[in-house]
Amino acid sequence: MPTSKEELLRRGLTPHDIQHNQHRRALWQDYAGSGLYMITLCVEGRSPLFGHLEGDIKAPRGQASFPHIVLSQLGNIILTEELPKLHRLYPQIELWQASIMPDHLHLLLHVAAPLPPNKKLGDILRLFKGGCTRAWWHQTSQTSTAVPAPSSATVPALSSAVSPSPSPSPPLLRLSLFEPGYHDRIIKRPGMLDTIKRYMADNPLRALMRKRLPHLLERRLHLRIGTRDYAAFGALFLLKRAEKEQVFYHRRDSATGLPTEQTDTYRHEHDRQLSEAREGVVLVSPAISPGERLIINAAIDEALPVIQLQKEPIMRYWKPERRRFEACARGTLLILAPWGLDEELMKTAHQCAGTSATAPSDYARFHHLNDLAAEICATTDVSLLNLSDIIIK
Repeated sequence: MPTSKEELLRRGLTPHDIQHNQHRRALWQDYAGSGLYMITLCVEGRSPLFGHLEGDIKAPRGQASFPHIVLSQLGNIILTEELPKLHRLYPQIELWQASIMPDHLHLLLHVAAPLPPNKKLGDILRLFKGGCTRAWWHQTSQTSTAVPAPSSATVPALSSAVSPSPSPSPPLLRLSLFEPGYHDRIIKRPGMLDTIKRYMADNPLRALMRKRLPHLLERRLHLRIGTRDYAAFGALFLLKRAEKEQVFYHRRDSATGLPTEQTDTYRHEHDRQLSEAREGVVLVSPAISPGERLIINAAIDEALPVIQLQKEPIMRYWKPERRRFEACARGTLLILAPWGLDEELMKTAHQCAGTSATAPSDYARFHHLNDLAAEICATTDVSLLNLSDIIIK
């Protein structure tokens, strides 16, 4: 990823042109054998063809007013006709859960036994996408209304409600309903499975929260803090707080050799920093070492103000996991991802060693992210923050 907006401009690009490739396959995975996956398929152009979002973000779970999706005619066809074909045609494939969104689908698929010879998961998904596309062609051939503009609205898990479908014009070129490829997440442990199930079930709630609380759930692909470029998700106004304090601890105490979190000094600092946060001080940290994580996790659980740095990039459709998402929605968390983190570390290593640099170690990232956390704490002049570049919600 480029390290600066200027580098992008020199290449004739703008920050919003950058797209993360989510279609890379795991080279070690046997996609013809058994496995458990969360599959994501996106509508071409992100047009909201499968339904629309309704509900109240404050409604208790289980009530009719809790956020949910009302499926369009096309969405209902996919739910009731196309999805059941997966198991009927390939008994090895079990659909454990589905979340139909206006502009994409999440499928929790269990491949219980090896697929037929010369068949892989991608082949079956291509056939499924083809069936959905033919259903779309059939539907659009019966109407001449214009295609709706792309939108980022979202849809729920297995809803049976039906609303009138957006009615695009007949696709003269027989275009595909979906974007090329698919994204898969391989699920290998029970805890991850539970997390994925909650993620899929809460999709309508998160989507409606993003729509109703845009000032708390902003996603920016480019902003500048001091001289550094970042992408961000969450409560940007936390950057304007004058009082910020870094949470930085090594894994082991240099004096005793004990894990840092087992020392009296750490226990004192743990209590002090959380007390400061209760008074409005923003805690800033990548939360990598156990000592950092204990404090940051406690602050997030207590709804205290936190700015957390991460090495993973924040792209156009990126969202944090449920716990951090809810903290962002409360206005108590901002997540920052520095641009070109590894590139910068490799360049520094090359300058120091004078040799070809390899991929940076986790230890190097740990220190660099903590250096950035210190810079953010020292940046108190709001005029240094360029928060008007590019806004993508």
